Amino acid sequence: MPTAAGQRKTNELFLADRNGIMIGRLRFSVCRDCGTGRVIDVWVPDEWQRQGLGRELVHAVFLRFPGLQWNTTAQPLPGRLFFKTMSEETSAPLQPGHPLCPHVAERFTRAWRRAVKPVA
Repeated sequence: MPTAAGQRKTNELFLADRNGIMIGRLRFSVCRDCGTGRVIDVWVPDEWQRQGLGRELVHAVFLRFPGLQWNTTAQPLPGRLFFKTMSEETSAPLQPGHPLCPHVAERFTRAWRRAVKPVA
């Protein structure tokens, strides 16, 4: 969803239990111009893990945005194992990095430059 010329914002998809308490979240960016999507992260509380909730979130975002080339950000070992399994299940190459569209890359580059800007 565009926020400015060429930029795309981070979106979130949530899962809640019967009481409305959040039990899962997937953060992602989509660039329809380039036909790419990027899964930033998937979060499920420890007590809810290994019940298919992260899997459900990934499938839900893929269904909502069909036909995109998906990738992910660099992940710690549990995340890498999760995304490897999801890649095999969905045939989407959920690897860190490419294909990353220049619109999303530019936003991350600017944020990184602001974060490491030398103090005068």
